[in-house]
Amino acid sequence: MRRVFQAAVILALIVLVVFAVCLYRNQNVYKERTLFFVEPVSKAVVMEHRLIAEKHDLELNVELLIKDELLGPSLLVRDSVFPAGTKLNHVLLRDGVLYADLSIEAMFPSAHSGLNFEDSIRILEETISFNFPEIKNIVVTIDGSIPN
Repeated sequence: MRRVFQAAVILALIVLVVFAVCLYRNQNVYKERTLFFVEPVSKAVVMEHRLIAEKHDLELNVELLIKDELLGPSLLVRDSVFPAGTKLNHVLLRDGVLYADLSIEAMFPSAHSGLNFEDSIRILEETISFNFPEIKNIVVTIDGSIPN
């Protein structure tokens, strides 16, 4: 009877440890990231710090950063880098090269931001490089094609 009790206690401890590890791994950990937006009057590029979920996968972390950039600034007095409706289609990270595919809406910047498409891409690349210096090269495509 005593052996059965000891086995039950050991089994309960193992289940408890496994449960605690699973719970810990699924916790949302946040990291402060720096995003870049446009100040509408001066047209200057300004920083905005934001807490973004931190995952165990670099590719996923970059994806979350880009999605936050596409959401636009939290302060309504700043302009977004890309027009409303721009979506991230896909992110792929291979050998230090990041491939980010945006929807076609990215090609048609909003008039009030004062940015052209090239400036928007440059600011996105700056945002990624600033937060993830280990990424050596960034290739941005629009609906799967490299823009002219």
